Amino acid sequence: MAELTPSLDLTNCDREPIHIPGSIQPHGILLTLDPATLSILQAAGETKRFVRRDIDQLLGEGIEVALGADAASLIRSSSSLDLPEPLYLGSFSAPDDPDQRLDLIAHRRDGVLILELEPSTPKPLTAAQMLAEVRRISTTLEAAPDLGSVLQVASREVRRLVGFDRVMIYRFLDEGTGSVVAEDKSDELDTFLNHHYPASDIPKQARALYLQNLIRAIPDAGYTPAPLTPALNPTTGKPLDMSDCALRSVSPIHIQYLRNMNVAASMSVSIVVDGALWGLIACHHTSPRLVPYELRESCKHVGQILSQQVKARGEAELHRQELRLTTARDELLGTLARAPSVERGLQEYLDEIRKLVAADGAAILSGNTISRVGHTPTEAQTRELAGWLMSSSPSGRISTNSLVQRYEPAQAFAAEASGLLAAVVSHETPVVLMWFRMEHIETINWAGNPHKPVEAGGEPGALTPRKSFEVWKETVRHQSRSWSTAEIEGARRFVRAIADLRQRSAVEELNVQLRRTLSEKEALLAQKDLLMQEVNHRVQNSLQLVNSMLSLQARQTSDTQVKAQFEEASRRIMAISTVHQRLWRSDHIQSVDFGSYVEELRDGLLEAWGGSWTGQIKVHASHVLVPTNQAIVLALILTELLTNAVKYAYAGQPGPIDVTVRREGQRTLRLIVRDHGVGMQENAPTNGLGSRLIRSLSAQLGGELEVKTLLPGTTVTLTVPVGADSEMH
Repeated sequence: MAELTPSLDLTNCDREPIHIPGSIQPHGILLTLDPATLSILQAAGETKRFVRRDIDQLLGEGIEVALGADAASLIRSSSSLDLPEPLYLGSFSAPDDPDQRLDLIAHRRDGVLILELEPSTPKPLTAAQMLAEVRRISTTLEAAPDLGSVLQVASREVRRLVGFDRVMIYRFLDEGTGSVVAEDKSDELDTFLNHHYPASDIPKQARALYLQNLIRAIPDAGYTPAPLTPALNPTTGKPLDMSDCALRSVSPIHIQYLRNMNVAASMSVSIVVDGALWGLIACHHTSPRLVPYELRESCKHVGQILSQQVKARGEAELHRQELRLTTARDELLGTLARAPSVERGLQEYLDEIRKLVAADGAAILSGNTISRVGHTPTEAQTRELAGWLMSSSPSGRISTNSLVQRYEPAQAFAAEASGLLAAVVSHETPVVLMWFRMEHIETINWAGNPHKPVEAGGEPGALTPRKSFEVWKETVRHQSRSWSTAEIEGARRFVRAIADLRQRSAVEELNVQLRRTLSEKEALLAQKDLLMQEVNHRVQNSLQLVNSMLSLQARQTSDTQVKAQFEEASRRIMAISTVHQRLWRSDHIQSVDFGSYVEELRDGLLEAWGGSWTGQIKVHASHVLVPTNQAIVLALILTELLTNAVKYAYAGQPGPIDVTVRREGQRTLRLIVRDHGVGMQENAPTNGLGSRLIRSLSAQLGGELEVKTLLPGTTVTLTVPVGADSEMH
């Protein structure tokens, strides 16, 4: 294979300013007008032939003088339009030649009105006839069974419509290369069907113009360019942008390219799918051939219909593939969901996973385990490839039909795995899915040597297109069958579903563990409740036993003072027992509703003091939660205060006593005991056990004790800060 010499810079072709050639093809006339005055600013073409006047005579003339009243009327009727794209204004008779009809097309660019005049068809079809012909072609295309048939029918129908020797459907491939995928030709011509062409045959800026101008015609490849006079646009002082001009002159390289192919006339119609240039309807003729405007418009419509067919057929095929993949994927996911674990299911059903995307082999890395099926690299090679996938990108996804281009070690196993479709399911616990396709050795027929698309010209650095278009065969290695869009998307969705399945499985396992833990906790709590009930029962029995022993001891003594002391001790034990009982009947283990507790304590004391005290002690209490340790101390203090009131206010006889429990602020409890008796006597003992106990316990709580004699009666107020974890309502 010949190589390009360093002096040949192919980017020259891509940089060629084909949109400002400064000249036109001379089968028509191009005029630029001042939009305000409609006077001619520039002219090009065979003006003498069509309008009987030289270019110099036209410059500065008004359009009515130059082209006649009919043309002027057509132009003035469109002068208010923006005309961002070429618009057919109609046809008119050439001045001094009524038999010569000219088509008039106009658009605005660079601040001027651009007019293009071309010969009309001598006997044009009516609009109804042309529309009927286009509809017939559309119906024929729709009836074709598949995309290949659609393209072949299109090449045949366009050739019948325009009469060219050869009509090809040229499809753009990867990296700008192209291939002839359908062809209709005269018998004496050699076929170009399935021949490939390098990207340099249609440079980048030419492909861009094919998107902008859907049709391009060269009636005579041997033409002599007709320069625009003057060369620069008087409005801008720059070359006129002729991107939308049908008469725009053609690149000299492309003209030479056509001549080297023995093509005297050509026309191309763009096939555009979703805004991208999918391909071209390429028409070649061995002798000059003019395609009038109305026939070009019909071909443009056929091209648009073909574009719609290409898109529709492609979407239909994609839908069929997606439907098949979705059905297979759902069945496989259902099977995997029933497996003991997702990882085990992936290993067990790896062959079904392989068939999901019609791969030749498949492998999975799960943890430290490699599983393989079909044609794959060795276990060590697969493990290294999985490691590269996990480290090469955050997503870990790849789809390629030439793995060697992205992973050089793949050369060692290209025969088994030239194509790779893979994704990392999990990085934490390594899970990597890989599909492989074997090497597909392909012989490509190029129309000439693709490695020599141009040759050196006569001047240093100048380029001329290649002269040979004979079949040049190239064997392509290290490539597999391409992965389709549906297969890539299907694999991506499968991997995402596997990740979701693993996550659901992990959540279900956590739920099982949580339920097991909760069950064990409930059993422990039940056991604890049973144990605490037993402890409570034993404590109550013990307190009752102590209380009974004190009562028995009190009955056995004749000393009144000793008996009173035993009774006081019994009341104190009863206070502790009441707190204990309420504590274990409550949902609050660490706190007690002190208001309710005071009522229970009162009832217990009244029972001990006898029926004569019924209704004498009244409790005024809100619901106040008090920490258990503080409640026990407060209960002992209240017992002592009530006992003192009974003993000293009423000398042991029944009398009214009010007990108030209320909240003061957020962290303060106030306990008030008031009697209506004789009041505090001057000789009342203050060093008794009860008094000392009240003062000691109040100090233990950090409280303040206040005693007031009201005459009648005495009020004792205890203000206590309660714990930070208590709740007051």
